[in-house]
Amino acid sequence: MKRKIILSFLLVFLISSLGAVFAYMHVRNTNAMLSRLINLHQIETLRQQLLRSIQTVQSDLYTVNTELGIKLDYIIENVADLEQAARNCTSCHHTPEVAKEIEGIQTLIGDYQDSLSYYITASANSAQINKNKLDAAHIGNRLLVKTEDMSLLASAKLKNVTMDAMQKVKRVTTILMATMLLALILGITLAMYLTRTITRPINALLNATRMITSGKLGYAVDYSDSTEFGELASHFNDMSSSLKIGYEKLEDEIRERKKSEEALRESDERYAVAAQGSNDGLWDWDLRNNTIYLSSRWKTMLGFADEEIGTTPEEWLSRVHPDDRPEIEARIAAHISGRNPHLEHEFRIMHKDGTYLWMLTRGMAVRNDSGLAYRMAGSQTDIMSRKLATEQLVYNAFHDALTDLPNRSLFMDRLQQVITTSMRRSGQFYAVLFLDLDRFKVVNDSLGHLVGDRLLVAVGLKLAECIRPGDTVARIGGDEFSILLEDIKELKDAVDVADRIHHILSTPFSIEGHEVYAAVSIGIALGSDQYERAEQLLRDADIAMYEAKKRGSAYSEIFDTRMHASILDRIQLESDLHAVLDHNQLTMEYQPIIDIKTHRLVGFEALVRWNHPSRGTVYPMEFIPLAEETGLIVKIGEWILREACRELKRLQLRIRSEPPLKMSINISGKQFSHENLADIVAGVLEETGIAPHTLAIEITESMLMEHLEVAITTMNRLRAMGVDIHIDDFGTGYSSLSYLQSLPIDALKIDRSFINKLTALGNNQEIITSIISLAKSLNFEVIAEGVETDHQLNQIKEMNCQFGQGFLIARPMPPAAIDAWIETERQRSDT
Repeated sequence: MKRKIILSFLLVFLISSLGAVFAYMHVRNTNAMLSRLINLHQIETLRQQLLRSIQTVQSDLYTVNTELGIKLDYIIENVADLEQAARNCTSCHHTPEVAKEIEGIQTLIGDYQDSLSYYITASANSAQINKNKLDAAHIGNRLLVKTEDMSLLASAKLKNVTMDAMQKVKRVTTILMATMLLALILGITLAMYLTRTITRPINALLNATRMITSGKLGYAVDYSDSTEFGELASHFNDMSSSLKIGYEKLEDEIRERKKSEEALRESDERYAVAAQGSNDGLWDWDLRNNTIYLSSRWKTMLGFADEEIGTTPEEWLSRVHPDDRPEIEARIAAHISGRNPHLEHEFRIMHKDGTYLWMLTRGMAVRNDSGLAYRMAGSQTDIMSRKLATEQLVYNAFHDALTDLPNRSLFMDRLQQVITTSMRRSGQFYAVLFLDLDRFKVVNDSLGHLVGDRLLVAVGLKLAECIRPGDTVARIGGDEFSILLEDIKELKDAVDVADRIHHILSTPFSIEGHEVYAAVSIGIALGSDQYERAEQLLRDADIAMYEAKKRGSAYSEIFDTRMHASILDRIQLESDLHAVLDHNQLTMEYQPIIDIKTHRLVGFEALVRWNHPSRGTVYPMEFIPLAEETGLIVKIGEWILREACRELKRLQLRIRSEPPLKMSINISGKQFSHENLADIVAGVLEETGIAPHTLAIEITESMLMEHLEVAITTMNRLRAMGVDIHIDDFGTGYSSLSYLQSLPIDALKIDRSFINKLTALGNNQEIITSIISLAKSLNFEVIAEGVETDHQLNQIKEMNCQFGQGFLIARPMPPAAIDAWIETERQRSDT
C-alpha cells in the first residue's frame, strides 16, 4: 500500500511537473518577447524623445535673436539633448534595415548639429547666420520627417509584437490551466482510489474491532491482499483467534478457580467438621510466640477437658514419657531446622489416669521466604490398638497359635544366640532335643483333628513341665517339638530330660472321652565348637530322632557323626533313585507262597530289587521310603505292578493249576492313597490279561490306619473289580476289630517278628493263635511270613495256619529260577 501511495503521488507530481515544464518553456519564450517588447517601447520612447528634441531644436531655432528667434541658449541645450537622444537610439538593437535607417538619422543629426554649430558661431555675420540657420532648419526638417516615418513603422511593429506576446501569455495560461485541471482530476481519481483501497480494509478492521468489542471473540476479517492491510488483516485474525483461545482458557481458569474456591470452601467446612468430629487430635504451634493450640479432641484423647490444659508447648511435652521425650524433641528440632522434610514420630504420652498411651504425631512446618519456620501444625493419632495388635502380631510371629509355645523362628533365634554366646565362652554346654510324636497321624485320622490338636496342646504342656525355667520348648511344626537346654553340665543332663519326657508321656491323655497315648521319638544333639549356625544343630538332632524312630516307638538317640554320614549317603541314594527307571536298574524277584498242609504252590509275592551300579543290590526297605518321600513311588509302584502281572501271566501259562496261581504285590502308603490307584490297576489288568482275583494287593496295617478314609474308598473299588486285599505285617499296628469287620479284606499276613519268636519248645504262640482265631472268625485267610525253621513251620501248621512263605520254603528268586525250583520241589515231594 505504501508503494501504491508513493506511485500515485509520483504520478501526480510527474503530470504537474510536465505541465510546469511546458509552461516554463512557453513563459521563457514569452519573457524574451516581453523583453523585446519593452525594448521596443524604450526605443519608441527614445524616438519620441528624438522627435521632441528635433521639434524643440527646430522651434528654438526659430526663436533666437534672428528672424527665426533669439533663444540661442535654449537651442544649444536642445541640440545637446538631440545629440544624446540620437546616441541612445543608436545604442538599441535593431534589425539591419532599421539599424541602417538609424545610422542615416544619426548622420543627419550630426549634420544638423554641425549646421547648428555653424549657426550659433556665426553670429557676427548675419547673412551667414541666416544661411546657416536655414540650412540647419532644412536638415532638421528632413531629420524630423525621417524620424516620424521611422517612428510610425516602429509603432506598427510594436503593436504586432505586443499582440504576439499577448497570444503567448494566453497560451501559457491555457497550458497552466490544463495542467492544473489534469492534476486536479488525477488527484481526485487517486484520492478516490486510495480512499477505496485504504478505507475498505480499515472499515473491515474497524467493524472487526467493533465485533470483538461486542464480545464476538474469534471474529475474522474477510479481507486479503498482498498489501500491508492484507498482512494487518491476517495478524488481526490471528490476534482475534488468540484472544478467543486466551479467553476460553481464562474462562476455564475462572471456572477452575471457582471450583477451587468452592472446593476450598467445602474443604474449610470439612476441616471444621473434621476438627470437631475427627478421631485425631489437632495441634498448631506458633513458633514466634511459642504458644500452641491443642484441639478439644487432642485433650479428650488424654482424658482432659479444654480448660485443664494450657497453651504452652510444655503442656504437651511434659506429658511425654521420659524415655521418649528426648527423641520427640530432637525430631521436632530437626524438622524446624529443615534437616527432616516432615515430622512423624511414635511416642508414649501420659493419660490423665496416669497410664501411658502410644500416640503417632505428624506435622509440617510453615516457612517464610527465607526458609525459616514460623509455624508448625499437625495431628495426633491414638495408635494404642495398633501397637497392641503389632505386639500381638510379633508374638504370633514367634509363637505357635495352637500350643502357644515358641515356634521354629523364635527357637532358632534363641538357639543361635546360645551358639554365639558359647563361641565366646568356652566350657558352656547346651543341647537340643528333637521330638516327633509316634503314630500321630493315626490319632488324627481315627479320632479327628480336634482330638489331634488337643493332644498337641497337652503334650506341649507336659513338655514344659519337664524343663527348667531358662530352657525353651517349641513346636517346630506338625507333630514335631524341640527343646533347648542351656547351661547343662554334661550330656547325661539331656538324656535325663529325654527319659523324664518318655516317663511323663507314658500316662495316657483323656481327650474327648478317649484315652490317647502319646509316645515320642527323641533325637539329642549336644552343642560343640563345630556348630556355627542353629540350623546345623537342629539338623543333627533331627537326624538322631530319625535314628530313634527306626528303633521303634518311644526311643531316644544321641547324635554322632556316623549318623550324618548315613544321612549324606541317604541323600546320594535319593539322587540316584531319580534315574532308576530311565536306566532300567530295577529287577523283580518272586518268593513262593505254599499251602502249609498240602505243600502246594498257590502263588508268589513280588519283591523289587535295585541293581545299583556302585552299591550292588539295594533292597526295598532302603529305597522304598525314599521313593515315598520324593514322590517317585507312584511311577516305581506302577512299574512293579505291571512287571509282576506280566510275570504272573507267563507263570499261569506255564504252570497250570486250579485255582490259578496268584501274585501278591506290596503297595506303599503313598501309592495306596493315590486317587488313581484303582484306575492304574484296572489298566494293568486289561493290558496283561490276568484275572482280577489272581491279583492280591498287600497293604500294611499301619498304612491302612493312617489313610483310612482314602484306603476304604480304594479298597472298595479294587474289591469291586475282583482284586483280593491282604493286610501285611498284621499284629504290629493298632487296627480295631470294628474296622476289620467293615473293610473288604481277604487275608491277614502274620508279621515275621511273631514267627521269629516261636521257639522249638512251643513258646510265644499266643499272639499267632489269636490272629489265626480272629481271621477265621472273620472268614479271612491267614498267611505266615518269615518261616525259616522246621519247628516254625510245624507249629503254625498245628495252629491251622493255611499258607506260609519264608526262607525255609524258598528264597526270593528271579523269574528264570522259578521253573528249576518247581522241578526241585516236585522231585523232593516224590521222594
